Amino acid sequence: MSPSYDILPVTLVTGFLGSGKSTLLADLLHGDAAKDTAVLINEFGEVGLDHLLVGEVNARTVLLDNGCVCCSIRGELKEALATLFSRRARGDLPPFSRVVLETTGLATPAPIMATLLADRVIRSHYALNATVTVVDALNAAQQRARHPEWLAQVSAADRLVISKSDLADPASVAALARTLAELNPAAEVVIRASASDTGDILFAPVISTDLTRRLGRVQRELASGAAFPGFDSATSAEPATECNGARDEGSYRTWSRDPALLAHRRAMSSLAAPDRPASQDIVSFCMQIDEPIDWQVFTIWFTMLLNRHGDKILRVKGLLFIAGCAQPAVLHAIQHLVHPVLHLDVWPDAQRRSTLVFITEGLARDSVEASYARFRQRLEEPDH
Repeated sequence: MSPSYDILPVTLVTGFLGSGKSTLLADLLHGDAAKDTAVLINEFGEVGLDHLLVGEVNARTVLLDNGCVCCSIRGELKEALATLFSRRARGDLPPFSRVVLETTGLATPAPIMATLLADRVIRSHYALNATVTVVDALNAAQQRARHPEWLAQVSAADRLVISKSDLADPASVAALARTLAELNPAAEVVIRASASDTGDILFAPVISTDLTRRLGRVQRELASGAAFPGFDSATSAEPATECNGARDEGSYRTWSRDPALLAHRRAMSSLAAPDRPASQDIVSFCMQIDEPIDWQVFTIWFTMLLNRHGDKILRVKGLLFIAGCAQPAVLHAIQHLVHPVLHLDVWPDAQRRSTLVFITEGLARDSVEASYARFRQRLEEPDH
C-alpha cells in the first residue's frame, strides 16, 4: 500500500489541566521517539502557548487554538487532520507514520474519539490507536471531586499515566493507582518514572483485556470503511438502540449489545454528554505586561495571588520578559504549586513582552489585572 494512502494510527493524549501533558510532549519532541510522528496540540483560551512551552516545535506540529476541541472546534480538528494528511501525501511535510493528538485539559475525550472513529473522511486516513490519560499525583483527589471532566478522561483511557510521582508520598501514589484501576478496570495503570519512558507510554500496545479487544475489532472495521446500521457518523459514535444488522460474531449488532461495553457506555454517558460545555465558571484569559518586569516584585505578587486564590486558579502558563534577562522565562503553575522556572533559548518573535494565560474557576480577569496594578502602585508610592 502506498504510504500516502495508508491508515495512520492516532494516540490521543488527554488529562486535566496541569497534569503533565505538555511535559510528556516536550520529552517526546526532544527524544528519539518523535521520529516519524506528527503532533497536534490543542489549547484552551485566546492565546495558545503550549506549542512554545513544549520547546523545539518542528514542521509537523500544528496548534489548534480556537477553544475546547471536544465541544466547539470538532470541525477544526477534522480540517487539521485532513490538511495534515494532504500535505503528507504531497510531500510538503517530512514523512510520518503516526499522529499524537493532545487535547486541552478541559476536554472530555468521547466526542473527539467519536470524530476519529465515526467521521467517514477521517477514518479513511486515521485509526484511533490508544487513548492515554495523564493523571496528576498531587491534585487527582481534588480534581476528581470538583471536575467531571477528570472522571470522563480517566474512564476513556486505554492507558492511565500517573505523573509527578516523585513529588508525592509513595503511599498516596499507590492508593491513586488502586483508585484508577477501580475506576477503569480495562486500562493499564503506569507510574511515570522518567523521560526515557515516553515512547512506551505513548506507543506501546495497550493491554488487550476482553473489553478492549472488542473495542479494537470494531475500531479496525470502522477504519477500513465498514458501514454499520444505526450509526450516525455526523454526530456521535453512539449506536442506535435498535439495529437490524447481521448476527455474526463480527457484526455491529453483537458488539453494540455486549454487556461489558454497554455498561462502559452507560458510565461514560452519565459523566458528560458529548457536547456538554465546560463549566460556565471556568474562564480563560490572557494578561499581558508590555514593560520588562522586576522579578522580585512579580514573584511577591504572584505568591500572594496564589496564597489567596490558588484554589480558583486551575492553571497559569506564561512567557515572562524579565528585566536584565535576554531569554524568555517560562512560568507554569497549577493552583498552589509553581513549577521551576525554565528559559527558552530565544523569543518566538520580535515582540518582547510578558504573556500569562490563566484558566480560572470563579476568578475574573479584572480581579487579577487589578491586583497586579494595585500591588505595583503601592510599591511605587513614596514612604510616608
